[in-house]
Amino acid sequence: MMASEALLRFLLASGAACTLVLLLRQAMRRLCGAGAAYLLWAAVPASALAALAPHGSGTLAAVPLPAPVAAAATQVTQAAASAARGGWDSVLFAAWLAGAVALAASMTWRQWSFQRSLRASAWQGGPLLLGAWRARLVLPQGFRRDYDPAERRLVLAHERVHAERGDLLANAACALLQCLAWCNPLIHLAAARFRLDQELSCDETVLRRHGQAGTYANAMLKTQLAAQGLPLACQWQAVHPLKERIMQLKSSVSPARRLGGKLLAAMLVAGSGLAAMAVHADPAASRHYNVYLEMGDSRPHLLVKEGEKSGVAIGEGADQWRANFVVAPAGSAIQVRTNVSHGGKDLSNFTLEVADNGTGSFKVSDAGKDFVVKMRVNEVH
Repeated sequence: MMASEALLRFLLASGAACTLVLLLRQAMRRLCGAGAAYLLWAAVPASALAALAPHGSGTLAAVPLPAPVAAAATQVTQAAASAARGGWDSVLFAAWLAGAVALAASMTWRQWSFQRSLRASAWQGGPLLLGAWRARLVLPQGFRRDYDPAERRLVLAHERVHAERGDLLANAACALLQCLAWCNPLIHLAAARFRLDQELSCDETVLRRHGQAGTYANAMLKTQLAAQGLPLACQWQAVHPLKERIMQLKSSVSPARRLGGKLLAAMLVAGSGLAAMAVHADPAASRHYNVYLEMGDSRPHLLVKEGEKSGVAIGEGADQWRANFVVAPAGSAIQVRTNVSHGGKDLSNFTLEVADNGTGSFKVSDAGKDFVVKMRVNEVH
């Protein structure tokens, strides 16, 4: 797979999945709870990975897809091929790599600078869970002074839910996708909404386990803004809209709707991955055939693609003989459909079936002149 084609496939799949989730997330949250909306975001990495996965047989290409999706996939393939023919493949890859490295370096610098600042002075922001594989709980200096015992229990329960669910690893995956798709503004908008849905889902889980919505809301109001834009952290408030989180505390969804929503989200995630595989599946490889001809004193050799028209001509003007061939498999045999013309006048159509590496011949007469064609055909393996 060409580098430019792989990038275009990745960008198309991740962008389409982001659009789908952005359109569905609020309705899903209202009907089935924040947990179902958060689960929807798994469609983005699922689609991106499916688009990059190797497809050898192309069996999924027969899946019927909406016309706009099929058209977009065709345009991507054509654009990638055009870029490669124009010599832009390596240029596009170098530009993408430079942007990805620059964004990754920026994220790494922000993360490192924040962690270094914690060693230099006490943290004054909000509670947060830091890291990826080894989570570290960071609490503000006045945590015990500013929060009463009930509020402290809920704050710690909130961070515990993040740790239990592996949200830090999800944030790391989100940061990776942002770096890989840095040139798509939609991925950065989606990343912000993903982090909000993560917090709303965590709030929902805490309230389901512990209740005390009023106390939980008070804890939110006391919390100052945490560090902005940390890629590897679950932050108590961070950049998430506080009003939306507090309003969400008032919503109530039945266990059956929560379960149904998560099942529906899982189906959408699986469906988006399969759709990406179907859109980007390589078509089944076409067969090619060697056609060796004897036409008078001429011995032309043609490499013919299955189902495509190829031809050869001998002579010029009114004395030109031309034979056009279409070669296709016919069970265990090879079928050759031939049209012969002389001086621009169609004479005869022939259909021959020969074994692989078999031979055949035919003769055509016009204006007292005979034209004999002998051929040997074998499939290219």
